Amino acid sequence: MTTDVDTVKCPAATHVPAIQYPKFRWAVLATACLAVIAFQVSVMSYGPLLGEIAKNLGVSLAQAVNLMTVFMLFAALSFFVAGPLCDRYGVPTVMVTSAFLSAVPTAATFWLGYSYAAVAVIRALQGCAVGFALAGMAPLVLRWFPPHQRGLALGIPGACNPLGAILGVLASPALFRSSGNWQHTVALLSGFGWFALVYCLVVFQVAKSCAPKVTVTLDKSSIAAVFRAAMRSPFTWVGVVATFAVNWIMQSAFSLSPSYFAEPKPVGLGMGPLAAGQLMGVVQLGAIVGPIVGGLLLDKLFGGKARGVLSIAFLLSLTYCAIQFGSIYNSRPLFLLFLVLSGAGIGMLFPLIQSQINELYDHHIVGRMNGVWLGFGAFGGSAGLFVNSIALKHTGNYIMPINIISAAAAVGLLLCAIRPAKPQGS
Repeated sequence: MTTDVDTVKCPAATHVPAIQYPKFRWAVLATACLAVIAFQVSVMSYGPLLGEIAKNLGVSLAQAVNLMTVFMLFAALSFFVAGPLCDRYGVPTVMVTSAFLSAVPTAATFWLGYSYAAVAVIRALQGCAVGFALAGMAPLVLRWFPPHQRGLALGIPGACNPLGAILGVLASPALFRSSGNWQHTVALLSGFGWFALVYCLVVFQVAKSCAPKVTVTLDKSSIAAVFRAAMRSPFTWVGVVATFAVNWIMQSAFSLSPSYFAEPKPVGLGMGPLAAGQLMGVVQLGAIVGPIVGGLLLDKLFGGKARGVLSIAFLLSLTYCAIQFGSIYNSRPLFLLFLVLSGAGIGMLFPLIQSQINELYDHHIVGRMNGVWLGFGAFGGSAGLFVNSIALKHTGNYIMPINIISAAAAVGLLLCAIRPAKPQGS
């Protein structure tokens, strides 16, 4: 072992030489972290400004909110394009593309953000940045990291997801107060995307000379056969349903919780917007720490087998149901404890889903299977928000939405107990 390379020996029976993983892998992992932060800043920067955007563009608040829906739709669709592109052209292509889509359209808001149609196109392009970044994360970790570090390596960019969201929510109103113009505010936040783009271009250029060698390759017909077998496998579709549940939980919990905390009783808890923001900070803190803890558990205690840790994550997410009970929210220590626990569980889910994909499939099709699981699963976020909004409208309070979110966590926990045959070639 040298000072700049970690070596992992393969079993002697395989006659495969030891794989060398350079220390530079951590710099490569940072490309995923920066790409994730960049797209989260671009999406979340709109939230605090929706009222101003509606007024400036001369549209209703509902139409302004639809700009968030456009983002989510194209984020889901982009997985189906980004996954195959990652397998064919490699991780650098999709990561650079993601950073480009976070930087250029966001900066263009400075000039084009005065037309609703143009802003909708910008939001669609920003949404595509999500699929390109996340479809490349699992293949990046699979290529650059030894098996005993892959859980942590996926957990670190997973922690950047809520971190980027926090940055977007805090920076957007602060910049708007100084500029007074929402287009200028959003364009300034493109700096996160530009930094990610330049960093990715530099790092991937350097990485060409030290990337771990791929020791086994398949021809195109064999890869196609492996992919068809994966698509026929019940395991794949159990995973898609689990990912659908993950997105349902994440989008609904993070979107509805602030208003549940803030709205007056009996609709919500009546704590007001300031306290609601502080409490969401506690949830987000759990969501930042959770992926790293989950990754360490996966590497150190579960031997890289994601199912057990994923079950723990769904179980922790299920504790979200406790925040509806007076005995919990009237006790400050208990309330904060359950917010941290549920936030940590929800934050762990997505990186562990990607760990499961890495574990199950041949490395030639990991990008495509990321696209399948995450692409179909992404529609769970929209479905969850739609169902929970109907429940809120009909019941007049947040109890039913909280129980629906908790039920999705219970479904995910049950899916972890299903053990269909693994895909051929996994």
